[in-house]
Amino acid sequence: MSPSDRQLLAELFRDCRQELLAFLFGRLGCAQTADDLCQESFLRLSRSGDLSRIANPRAYLFRTALNLVTDYHRSSKNRPSFFPDLEEADSNTFPTEERTGEAATLASDQLDRAAAALEELPPLSQRIFYLSRFEGVKQREIAERLGVSLRTVEEHLKRTLLHLKRRVFDD
Repeated sequence: MSPSDRQLLAELFRDCRQELLAFLFGRLGCAQTADDLCQESFLRLSRSGDLSRIANPRAYLFRTALNLVTDYHRSSKNRPSFFPDLEEADSNTFPTEERTGEAATLASDQLDRAAAALEELPPLSQRIFYLSRFEGVKQREIAERLGVSLRTVEEHLKRTLLHLKRRVFDD
């Protein structure tokens, strides 16, 4: 993936993630499944090749998500339900208040703080975090790619996650 594609993907993630989650939750009624399909949508976009050839990456992302919802509903019709009472209860665990504009504003604010917090970190920490969380690269492979020890990768991820927690949720 080229640097410009990575930047575009990061911008889409920053700008569209919360909206995509709300879009998916509205069609699924389950926050966990919406989160899974949101992540899968970004992953598929990242694997689609040269992003500059996609006329409207945002529309492509939402169309991918909608296709994943369709696939999910198709497969769930064929899947036996072993715990229907729990599944029904789980689909109602995302309170209505969370879907308000206020919640979207709070989420957007958290995302802005997370982006700012990441920029405060050393370049190596940023790169390790990006490879791990946005590209889904295993820690051992990150260590090999960057020529550092596995322990270094683990420590940078640990420090990055603690820094994000402090800057985003504890401030």
